[in-house]
Amino acid sequence: MNAAHIHLITNHLPVLGLLFSGIALLWGILSKSRHPLFLAFSLTFVSSVGGFIAGNTGEAAEEAVENIIGISHDAIHEHEEAAEAAMPFIIASGILSLAAGFLLFKHHSFARFAQWALLLAVVGGCSLSMRAGLLGGKIRHAQEINSDAPPHQESEHDEHE
Repeated sequence: MNAAHIHLITNHLPVLGLLFSGIALLWGILSKSRHPLFLAFSLTFVSSVGGFIAGNTGEAAEEAVENIIGISHDAIHEHEEAAEAAMPFIIASGILSLAAGFLLFKHHSFARFAQWALLLAVVGGCSLSMRAGLLGGKIRHAQEINSDAPPHQESEHDEHE
């Protein structure tokens, strides 16, 4: 397993993990229930660590694909820029998840404020990670993702079946 493989494995964590942790966090905030809040804090922390790992293995992933025929250097650059924009939110989410969990555990008066701050960071991180993920997908899957891709053409093999 190399760094490019690790990048491909971990890059989904900030997208899906922050999405689900945001849902759990909002549920916990609105219901004032501790269980979904601690679930959200845990999911957010794991997602942030995964996002951090994905960010730190991105350069190796770029080196692995940049010389493949048909790979757009512009697509790689756009993905990299989008990922760099998401990284501060991803890191802030991880730090705030620890702080919010600690404050809630200690029944501190700032616990509620920390939960709302975390929700903002999670929404920002998730949104920007989704954009980075979409742009990253276009590096290798442009035809599947682009709505303006030409329709599937039947091959001779398809006609005979």
